[in-house]
Amino acid sequence: MKKVWVCTALVMVLFVIGCVDYKAYDLPKETKEDADLVTEIADLEKQLAAEEKTANEAPVVKEEAKVKEEPKEAAPPTAAPKEEATSASTPKEEVKEIKTEVALPVMQEDTSLQTVTVKENEMIRLKVDVKDPDDDPVTYTFSKPLGQKGEWKTEYGDAGEYLVTLTATDGKLTSTKKMKIVVQRVNVPPVIEPTVDFAVQEGDVVKFTPKVRDPNKDSITITVSDPLKTGTWKTDHTSAGDYRIKVEASDGELKSAQEFKIMVKDVNVLPVMSNAKDLTVNEGQTVRLEPKVSDLDEKDRLVVTISEPVGNDGVWQTSFMDHGQYSVNVSVSDGKDTISRKVKITVLDINMPPEIMEIALS
Repeated sequence: MKKVWVCTALVMVLFVIGCVDYKAYDLPKETKEDADLVTEIADLEKQLAAEEKTANEAPVVKEEAKVKEEPKEAAPPTAAPKEEATSASTPKEEVKEIKTEVALPVMQEDTSLQTVTVKENEMIRLKVDVKDPDDDPVTYTFSKPLGQKGEWKTEYGDAGEYLVTLTATDGKLTSTKKMKIVVQRVNVPPVIEPTVDFAVQEGDVVKFTPKVRDPNKDSITITVSDPLKTGTWKTDHTSAGDYRIKVEASDGELKSAQEFKIMVKDVNVLPVMSNAKDLTVNEGQTVRLEPKVSDLDEKDRLVVTISEPVGNDGVWQTSFMDHGQYSVNVSVSDGKDTISRKVKITVLDINMPPEIMEIALS
C-alpha cells in the first residue's frame, strides 16, 4: 500500500511540471510548491510506515476489513492552495468491521474412574459431595442402574461391572464424573417352593411338577423320589398308604431339598365269585357247592357263607325224602363289603322199592 501512494505522488509531480508554463519570473514560487509537495509525500510515507508497524505489532483478531472509499488523487499544486492540496492528498481512514465470537459454556468432565465394590443382594447408597465456587445451588443425578440419588438394591444375578455417570449442574454449567460399580457374585442354593401334603384315592392318577428357581439364575438339576420320579403316578388297588416324596435341586455347587406326604386312601375292590352254578341232583345224591372267590386286595381275608340246607362246608347229602327245589344263598365278604349269589338246587324224586325191614311172628 505504501508503494502505491509513493508512485501516485511521483506521477502527480511529473504531471504538474509538464503542464505549468516555465517562466523565469515564476521559478521561485514553483520551486517552493514542489518542495512542499515532496515534504508532504515524505510525511505521508512516514505515516504509512507507522500504521503498518502498528498493524504488525497488534494482536491477531479475527476480523474482516472493508475499504469503503479509495483515497482521492491530490490536485496539482497550481490548482489549489497548499492547505487544500495537503487535505486532498491525505487518504481517509479505513473502516474495519470486527467479528467477535461468544464463548459458550463448556462441560467439564472428570475422567478419573472411581470403583465401588459390593456383593449381590446388598444395598448401594452413594454419598455425594458437590461444591460450587460461586455458591450456586447444585443439583445432581446418576445414570442407571443407580437411581437419581445414587441408590440401588442389588439382587442375586446382578453380578458384573457397571459404568455409571454422575452429572452435576448449577443451571448454567455442567460437570460429569464416571465411576465403575463392581457387583460380586454370591452363590445361594436353589429355592424349592413348598408343597403341602395331599390325599388321593386308589386308582387316581397323580401328576407333580416341582416349582424351583435359582436366585443366581443358574441352571438347575431337579430330582424327585419314587413313586413320582417321572412326574406321573397311576395308583392302583394296592397303592393305599402314606408316601414321603423328596424333592432335591442343585445348581452344581449348592443343593436344597423339600419333602411332602401323599396319602393314598384305600378304595375297596369287591370280591369276585365264580363256579356257583345251579345244580340238579337225584334224591340220595350229595350236593357239593365249591364257589371260587378272589379279591384284588390281596391283603383282604375272604369269608364264604352258604345257607342251609347245604351249609358253609358246601356239602349236602340228600335223602329220599329231600326231593324238591332249594334256593341256597352263597356270599363272600372281604371284611368291608359282601357279595351274594343265589344258587338253585333241584333234588329229583327217585322212587325206591319197598324195603322189608323185619319178619317176625305175629
